[in-house]
Amino acid sequence: MNQWIKEELSKCLQFDIPKELIAYIYTIQNADEIDGYFRTLLDYNNPQHTAFMRELKIKLGHATPESGNAEPTGKSKQPNSRQTKSAKPASSVAPSTGKASAQESGSKKKTKFVNLYGQDGELADVILLKGRHHCDCQASKHRLVNNCLHCGRIVCEQEGSGPCLFCGSLVCTENEQRMIESSSRKGDNLRRSLMEQNRPAGWEEALAMRNRLLEYDRNSEKRTTVIDDEADYFKTHSIWLSDAERKKLEQLEEELREKRHASRLARKVTLDFAGRQVLDEAVLSTEDVEEIFRQASLVDAPQGRYERGKENNDPGRMVHDNDDVHPTLCGPAPTFIDSGDAGGQAGIRPSGYDGVYSRVQDKEFLEMSDMRHCLSMHQPWASLLVAGIKRHEGRTWYSSHRGRLWIAATAKPACPDMIRELESFYRKLYEDDSIQFPTQYPSGCLLGCVSVRDCLPQEEYRKQHPNGESDSPFVFVCEEPQELPIRFPIKGDHKIYLLDSKIHQASVKALQRLAKHNKQVEE
Repeated sequence: MNQWIKEELSKCLQFDIPKELIAYIYTIQNADEIDGYFRTLLDYNNPQHTAFMRELKIKLGHATPESGNAEPTGKSKQPNSRQTKSAKPASSVAPSTGKASAQESGSKKKTKFVNLYGQDGELADVILLKGRHHCDCQASKHRLVNNCLHCGRIVCEQEGSGPCLFCGSLVCTENEQRMIESSSRKGDNLRRSLMEQNRPAGWEEALAMRNRLLEYDRNSEKRTTVIDDEADYFKTHSIWLSDAERKKLEQLEEELREKRHASRLARKVTLDFAGRQVLDEAVLSTEDVEEIFRQASLVDAPQGRYERGKENNDPGRMVHDNDDVHPTLCGPAPTFIDSGDAGGQAGIRPSGYDGVYSRVQDKEFLEMSDMRHCLSMHQPWASLLVAGIKRHEGRTWYSSHRGRLWIAATAKPACPDMIRELESFYRKLYEDDSIQFPTQYPSGCLLGCVSVRDCLPQEEYRKQHPNGESDSPFVFVCEEPQELPIRFPIKGDHKIYLLDSKIHQASVKALQRLAKHNKQVEE
């Protein structure tokens, strides 16, 4: 079949036929499409071309051999008298064929074009509904009525003259406005009729929805209050504090630190000769603690727990200015008040629960969190601390940091004499000559991390660790050392600072891979 089409069509067209053309011929569905396609390629007056078309239709199954003998539709043909005579009774038998011929003749009429624009240049397909309806065309489709002088809304002809659909102010055309301002009876009647026009259907529901959304936005602060686990503590670096509150808390924190870590020269000691005892005065007295609570409650946010009693509008519940009573304070004994029948509705009272509970954040959770805090140390102390050989690090300043602390080595290289001296010191301290010390002491890089359990002043440190290795005023008690398998170069800073986020992320992933590898090795 393909070879026959290629040979016969090549004879008709006098050139070789490509395979794509033969493949397209197979996709033709009926005889009309074949005639329409080959009308531009073949000459229907040529008998050779006509014979090829007949054979092609028969082979493709689009025409029977009898109908295939008919000439193509493109060639005009005069009907004979026998056919005309037989056509008349056929038309009387099948009247539907007359309708089909009428439709074919009607389809050949001249195409009628419709102008999309009117005489004034507006679109002719714009529909103007009867009555006032909400429209956001901004007078681009309908004619302009006017602008609302109160809210600025552009009112078109579809919305019409009358109250503004947004703010309710009167909007009318210039002629109507001129008549209203004339202070005549006709102008008053026009104004009254315009203001009494019915608003579109659903306008009341939309207005109620708007008021409800505005009310939600007004009290969203109370409804969407976040339960902050740190609400029972005060922090000077909180981003939610104002400048005045932050300054006040910094002063309070500094006073507490000075009182707690004051010099021993200013300490008061009571000598009890009768009982033969030496009593140290408490660092923070009861009055000081109460003052701290009062100052912290004043700085707390209005939506905090110190103001919930004031915001509660329950008339059956007695509200005090200070619901947070110190547990050690002595007060009058509570009295029982009979509230009547507990089963009746009068005895039912709201619980006073406003949807927010006061929660206390435990210390263990804070120690598990990694806040990217880093401390720079000189070598070889930094490597010894990360390796777990050095467990206590001394400083001249106090820090409230607890939990993970990243350790970085400064840019100063380690001295070999100092390394030998420290190795000898720790062998004598632990009485163990088999301690494996680090083989390298790199500088200017991140070494690993430790967990700070506590920061003790020298007096408390000596009580808890009599044979401690540090003589500094304040000592960091470290545990759980973790050494990084990869050294990341880093530039240190003074005291405890924030580690770069990218370096921190890479370091955490390195520790996770190391822990996973160690677990697989153990299994």
